[in-house]
Amino acid sequence: MKYNKKFVSITTAIALTAVLLAGCSSNSSSSSTSASASTSASTTASETGGDSEMFTDRDKEIGYSESESTKIELSGSSATVSGEGATVSGSTVTITTEGTYILSGTLTGQIVVAADDAAKVQIVLNGVTITNAGSAAIYVKSADKVFITTASGSENTVTATGELTATDGTTKIDAAIFSKSGLTLNGAGTLTVNAENGNGVVSKDDLAVTCGTYNITSADHALNGKDSVRIADGTFNLTTTNGGDTIHASNDEDTAKGFVYIEGGSFKLSSDDDGIHASGALTICGGTIDITQSYEGIEGKNIVVSGGTISLVSSDDGFNASAGTSSNSQQGGMGGGMQQGDSSISLTISGGTITVDAGGDGLDSNGNLTITGGTTTVYGPTDNGNGALDSGEGCTISITGGTLMAAGSSGMAESFDTSSTQGSILYTLTDTQAAGTQVTLKDSSGNVLAQFTPAKTFNAVNLSAAGITSSGTYTLTVGSQSYTVTMSSISYSNKTGGMGGGKMGGQMPGGQMPQHGQQNTTNSGSTTQQSGSAAVQGADTQSSATTTA
Repeated sequence: MKYNKKFVSITTAIALTAVLLAGCSSNSSSSSTSASASTSASTTASETGGDSEMFTDRDKEIGYSESESTKIELSGSSATVSGEGATVSGSTVTITTEGTYILSGTLTGQIVVAADDAAKVQIVLNGVTITNAGSAAIYVKSADKVFITTASGSENTVTATGELTATDGTTKIDAAIFSKSGLTLNGAGTLTVNAENGNGVVSKDDLAVTCGTYNITSADHALNGKDSVRIADGTFNLTTTNGGDTIHASNDEDTAKGFVYIEGGSFKLSSDDDGIHASGALTICGGTIDITQSYEGIEGKNIVVSGGTISLVSSDDGFNASAGTSSNSQQGGMGGGMQQGDSSISLTISGGTITVDAGGDGLDSNGNLTITGGTTTVYGPTDNGNGALDSGEGCTISITGGTLMAAGSSGMAESFDTSSTQGSILYTLTDTQAAGTQVTLKDSSGNVLAQFTPAKTFNAVNLSAAGITSSGTYTLTVGSQSYTVTMSSISYSNKTGGMGGGKMGGQMPGGQMPQHGQQNTTNSGSTTQQSGSAAVQGADTQSSATTTA
């Protein structure tokens, strides 16, 4: 949970989020088309659905003609140019004219693009190793747009060594690949990027990736776009080591920019800060995303997940919808809606399969939190200063579809509110349950509505699935203990104190405190109901093996 916020225009944020979400609605799986070293101009990287405005045809184009390209043979601290548009001065190769340039060999030096502002330049990496000390190995100083294409089957390595202290006017050139213009990465080969200090790949405009394999290890951000990071497809192995996000977009001047859009791809991300971070909208339509280490897993002002498979581990919040910039050095304090919410901030899950292992809040929004579809599983937190779910004070937390299975601590546990149309159950337990204890929810006919096995200790579960209604009776089994829950509201909670509980400090919607009804005893697997008080709103029955909450 972060408190550092910068409020922006609600209208702008909603409009941008709507555009990005609309782009996900037609998403389909994409497939890359391999290209030989010389391919026709009609070859494209992928045939993806999604938002057609996110990528141009040229972004997806990985074809090139060898006969019409300038060839640059790299050789130690120099190079040889065959064709027009590039010159060599010492260990620096400078490209000055629009066109396609095929690079091969090894260079200790720098590739510079200094073309006019209308020029589109394609750099084909066909088995290159480029290393530069103190500055970028590939530096785009000027152009309209640059396309870095890896030739089919090629292995390429770009490295920046030492402290990245070089500047161009007021611009610090702080990445192994640094572009002041729009930059697109594509191809059917592999690009390895190393930056022991600074960033891996930076565009001070839009950074797009449409296909290829990328292995990036950097101190700071691995992929960094000022205006946006847009990913259609590809394979990504990204690691940051010194406070950087693996995927990062941030724009302080234009709040409609600074967004991340992911349509597909395979991601393995490890960061000591955020896995994926956007100062604006963060939209995930598809792909397979595995964040193995992070401070916060996925952070943005307006987060929308409509598809894909996401698995993340975070030491703080798993998902964090916030208008501020967070870092591992900023400790979040207590969660559970301690600060006034901002309704321009949102976390929306409408599809996909999500698994969160969070040390802080599992799903955290400093504004509204909405689930309309997909399958979301949350493990953690284990401390009472955070909750599996957390929405902004005064904002909505609702579920209308999909499946949620969450387990964590009870201290800041929060239930869904009555704006929901699908039933939910927040159940706090008297004893802490061990990791690996199975949780099952069945309806009155014995049908399993939800079942999962938390990977961490817990004493509260939050469940919502199709089949939970405002008037049903359900059996919750946690390990060997069974509890009967009788619903008389769309949102049930037996939480009786502390923060959370639908922002009511444990109260049920309408201000009523939960009451307890019939008590069960379990004998040889059968449940015998003993007489008790009549069921009331939120009434529940517990196994005799535990104390009534």
